[in-house]
Amino acid sequence: DDNDIRRLITESLRGAGLDVVAAVDASQALRTALARKPAAVVLDIGLPDYDGTQFVARWRERRPDANDVPIVIVSGRADRREIASLLGAAYVCGKPFAVDELVEQVERAVLN
Repeated sequence: DDNDIRRLITESLRGAGLDVVAAVDASQALRTALARKPAAVVLDIGLPDYDGTQFVARWRERRPDANDVPIVIVSGRADRREIASLLGAAYVCGKPFAVDELVEQVERAVLN
């Protein structure tokens, strides 16, 4: 997502005591998620280099154990719920979003 939103999400999740690794695009996110299996992924569908659905497909193809990693979608797209369903996302957060709600969804995703 854009730098300000990414920073807000990162700082909010860290403030809740979560370990966060932020990525500026899908390529960086893929490298990071392949190197270290995350407890959860917070994902915007619209990423600079390729979209979030392509990220998830490439990640799961190269790391089959990623299928059990919960995904939290953060997107302003009208079709975000349909895409989240196709990806098997645990939670969906629209834009604009309430920071507390997003943090709560990510905490639930990590704990489940």
